[in-house]
Amino acid sequence: MNDRNPSSKADGERGSLVQNLVRTRLPTRHGEFFLYYYNNALEQKEHLALVKKRVEDAADVAVRLHSECLTGDVFGSLRCDCGDQLDRALRIIGQEPCGVLLYLRQEGRGIGLLKKLQAYNLQDEGLDTVEANLRLGHRSDERDYRIAAAILQDLKIRSVRLITNNPAKIEQLRRLGIAVGDRIPIEIPFNAENEGYLRTKARKMQHLLSFKVRQRPTGEFGFLDGLIRRLEERPAVARPFVTVAHAAGLDGGVLGRSDLAGVGGGRLLRLFHYLDGHHGAVLVTGAELAAAGDAFGSAGLVLVADPPLRWTAAVEGCHRAGLPVAALAAAEAPPQRLASLASQGVAVISLPFAAGNCPDPAALWELARGRGIRSIATAAEIGNGLAARGAADYCLVALVPRFGGAAPALAQPEPLQLAECHYHALDGAMISHGPFSP
Repeated sequence: MNDRNPSSKADGERGSLVQNLVRTRLPTRHGEFFLYYYNNALEQKEHLALVKKRVEDAADVAVRLHSECLTGDVFGSLRCDCGDQLDRALRIIGQEPCGVLLYLRQEGRGIGLLKKLQAYNLQDEGLDTVEANLRLGHRSDERDYRIAAAILQDLKIRSVRLITNNPAKIEQLRRLGIAVGDRIPIEIPFNAENEGYLRTKARKMQHLLSFKVRQRPTGEFGFLDGLIRRLEERPAVARPFVTVAHAAGLDGGVLGRSDLAGVGGGRLLRLFHYLDGHHGAVLVTGAELAAAGDAFGSAGLVLVADPPLRWTAAVEGCHRAGLPVAALAAAEAPPQRLASLASQGVAVISLPFAAGNCPDPAALWELARGRGIRSIATAAEIGNGLAARGAADYCLVALVPRFGGAAPALAQPEPLQLAECHYHALDGAMISHGPFSP
């Protein structure tokens, strides 16, 4: 490193929280910066400031407070949006007349790398990011921005425009004497792995996120790009786009999600969760919901087709777990079951049913229009009924190398065909998918 122009604070000015020990030129793909190395009087950690151009006495400087995230920043983890935010923030600052990115050594919202990785395991067991921190004996966010404020003061910045989605950062900086004049949003397209994490931050930590843009499928689910494009590019029509997706054993038996939990490395179950998250609603029977539990967490709304409301306990359980769920019932559903759901605050929608558990398509489309639902994912039983009426658009079947299923294979009076069929191997299963023939 080239020791150039350390700030006067480095000369031992009393009362300073931070000392700038080194400043060196750092060319990057986002432009040329100066990298400042700071130590501090509060902890044995070094913090960095990446500074573009002259910021001394400047007003409305674009500033990003970026907390270290080894897994996201270095390894490109999809569990968070940190690495993408770091790159986006540098791009924003690179386009500004001047700016600062503070790289703060407070991994895992302040709980450290070890605890963060332990929290990941708890999240894989079903806890959200806040619940995992609390289970480990920590607060949801333990970051301290005193050092960030001290560095900004050391750089002699008059006021900042903060690059953030987190209102708490703005509030804390203002309390620490930093003039924050504006906020620059930095929302990153979400993906199947981090959607739940981000929705928890929006719901429980008041992060300002719109969830309008989803990342294009890549990696293990990149083969679904054609389906995702159809969902995104479909014009407004009289009915929602319907995807029929289920897994089947070698003997044709339909497998529920509980059957998939132990298949291969779990990617097959994640595939169905991924499909859920790309649709405005998931339409399941009561029996399918009971078998899957609350494994539809990334769906916008779970519609449970249960004409006699036989599966009220499963619906109530999912509602208590925070799953957005509504029951579709026949007009003659037992009043006591209606009352039970109403007492839990569960929405019950009366619909005519075409046959069995399949709602009447015209009534279903009217419901979807009223709720702004533009796409629906469903499984074998309901999908079979909708496809037979020409009311399904896409099909995905995972052929799992095992025998036996929770339900028998479903037959059609007239064979249904796909206009084109694609194949993809995943966790030992053969995925067949493609649009239905008109």
